[in-house]
Amino acid sequence: MVWAIAVSPIVVVLGMITGLRRAAHWAAVAGVVVAAALIRWVPDFALPRDALAGTGAGAALLVLNAAAVMLPGVYLSQVLTRRAVHRSLQEWVRALPLSGPATTALVVAGIAPTVESLTGFGVSLLVTVPVLLALAPPATALRQAMLGLNIMPWGTLGLATVIGAALVSTGTAALGTATAVTSALVFPLVTTWAALLARPRRRLRTAVAAAGAVAVLALGFLALNRAGAVQPAGVLAGLVTTAVGLLLTAVRARRAGGRHGARTGGRLLPPRPVLSAYGLVLGGIALTRLAKAAGVPPLELRAGDVGFALLTSPGLPLLAAALVLDRGRPHGPDARAALSRVARPLLALTGFVTLGRLMADSGMIEELGAAVAGAPPLVIALAAPALGMLSGFLTGSNVGGNALMMPLQERLAPSGADLGTWFAAVQNSAAGHAVFTSLPMIMLILAVAGDRAGQAGVTEHTLLRFGLRVAAAVYAALAVTTLALVALAGAA
Repeated sequence: MVWAIAVSPIVVVLGMITGLRRAAHWAAVAGVVVAAALIRWVPDFALPRDALAGTGAGAALLVLNAAAVMLPGVYLSQVLTRRAVHRSLQEWVRALPLSGPATTALVVAGIAPTVESLTGFGVSLLVTVPVLLALAPPATALRQAMLGLNIMPWGTLGLATVIGAALVSTGTAALGTATAVTSALVFPLVTTWAALLARPRRRLRTAVAAAGAVAVLALGFLALNRAGAVQPAGVLAGLVTTAVGLLLTAVRARRAGGRHGARTGGRLLPPRPVLSAYGLVLGGIALTRLAKAAGVPPLELRAGDVGFALLTSPGLPLLAAALVLDRGRPHGPDARAALSRVARPLLALTGFVTLGRLMADSGMIEELGAAVAGAPPLVIALAAPALGMLSGFLTGSNVGGNALMMPLQERLAPSGADLGTWFAAVQNSAAGHAVFTSLPMIMLILAVAGDRAGQAGVTEHTLLRFGLRVAAAVYAALAVTTLALVALAGAA
């Protein structure tokens, strides 16, 4: 029954969040305390002092990796909001010569992924909620906005994938590519669902158009991750999807006779402030890659198998873009607002990363893996997506969910089938695709919607019930994918 003791820190975390309804950062602290007590008093989980130092250093570098992206990303979001870049993007989308369902598909499969990938933290809702509210009743629009958050494995410039890869000591590109495969069924599911929520007259045509749009996104993810461009993959795939959608719109308008040719062509071009902001970030990322290829020292810190390289961190281009937009002058109120928004998520992440490292290095994860080793592979395949989605839902974060469950998921993979990276990808996908149902995201949606949500009778409970229904369908898609992976590996 040693495995029952080994799982107790995770049980405490789940109980704190679901039963006692404590904030994620307090639950993480409680889990760390329980894990430390087990290491101190249970001989099976003893952790030597020299190993403990390595555990602490590894956890610190993982948190540094996250903080170096989270802080500049949220600061850039504050700058974009103050400089009305988000507002100009909203107005541009509203003016597109598209039907409501087509615009919804473009928002969910193109624009929302682009914005969320750049900054994370649900910032895309600042753009998508007002746009969707202009296209549909609040009850429909807010549900569609929820579905637009399903980019999370690549949100905040792929932070969850980068951290997940470090947790299981695998290549970032390998995990990103595998995640693109495990998420392949989820993207068409949520995008088609969002488009059909508008109740179009031609449902089949709308579903096909939405599936086509998201196919571009999914293929973009696969190609970019295979090429090693994991961090900008979400931004680039979203931009390509948006560009393809706009190109098809222009072709359709031209075939219709070009009656509004000049005006339509102008509206199809995004506003200059939007192009400038995104161009600065992508250009900065390209420069860091070129510098690395040219042999410029990456200024790297390492602790065991975990590292942090300042030059290759996307935080540098994010901060540089914000400073360039403000002509090199840091904006104090924006910096303070960014620190305030990031403080709790970063504290929770620190707790979950520390808990994960303690459990992995002390042998608790190994004990849990051994306990389930005798279970049928098909049972494990069904359990893995459920655990991943649970971690994302409870922590409200793809990164936090990975920090909590990623080492365990890798150990759950059936032995001898070389499925460790694939099960890590299932965790990455499942946690990311469950975040849209979490209470922090639902509360943010309602806050952005303001009085219109209350006037339409849309409440936290309403959106949570909808989210759980979609989550059940997402689980089914992930379970089918995981079962197929296990069967193809010959482990079934």
